Amino acid sequence: MIKNNTSQFFLLSVAVLLAACSPEKQDKVKESAASAPLSSVFEKSNTNDKTVETDINKVESAPSSNCTNLHQIGGIDDFVRQVAENIDSSCLFERSPKELAAIWGIPGGDDPLEQALFPDIDPNDPKNVDKVIEAIDQMGKGERSHNQQAVEPVVQEMKALRRRDTLVLSTGKQTSQGSNEPLRITRNFDIEGTPEYLKKHGGGFGGSFQNISRLPEYLKAHGKIFEAQRVFRLFNRDRSPDKPYLEIVFDESGKIVSITVYENVSNPASGIHLM
Repeated sequence: MIKNNTSQFFLLSVAVLLAACSPEKQDKVKESAASAPLSSVFEKSNTNDKTVETDINKVESAPSSNCTNLHQIGGIDDFVRQVAENIDSSCLFERSPKELAAIWGIPGGDDPLEQALFPDIDPNDPKNVDKVIEAIDQMGKGERSHNQQAVEPVVQEMKALRRRDTLVLSTGKQTSQGSNEPLRITRNFDIEGTPEYLKKHGGGFGGSFQNISRLPEYLKAHGKIFEAQRVFRLFNRDRSPDKPYLEIVFDESGKIVSITVYENVSNPASGIHLM
């Protein structure tokens, strides 16, 4: 069984609705684009071959341990390149998400709103996601209260963040357990855009990550697009299920809707790292 993390922006919507005592449902941050064929996904880029080869060689020769090459990002392309250069190591998860966000110069890396809403729920509890979802349900039914004085300042900070034009580092975790197998915890972090950022970039990430057809050659050379699943994955060179991997999800039009880095393969028996 696999359980997904809750979204920070979703929790913000919950908090705002609770504060306003409104029965309305939360707004969707992401919108689906119109359907279009994906025939362009596998077409070769017009990029000069020499430039592409240099790009690929740079990634292949980059340090893959200790994340010593991490630095403030210049945008979405720079973020993904830094992740790709360190995907063969576990170093991205040896630092706290808050530390990574600080290095990359973007907000996020923690979830103060969840802590303000649910101070009794341990964020490190393997059942954290289930407990948060249950608590939200109880709030909706009037069976659970919250400290408005503790929540309000955080809500205002989150509202201010939504008005900024910036990328944000969000975090989460999954838990899975097969038959006769120990509980496996998989942490992850996502790069997200605030509503203002998405508006500026046509509802997407922009750069080479607006559409899967624009995916850089250095990624296509080492990863794989699964068109039926609408996902691209970049695994470590060892194809180890215990090391990180990058997953990029796109919709039916090819528009990229999420970029996530996982600590490991949550269910090694699936064999996705060997595909």
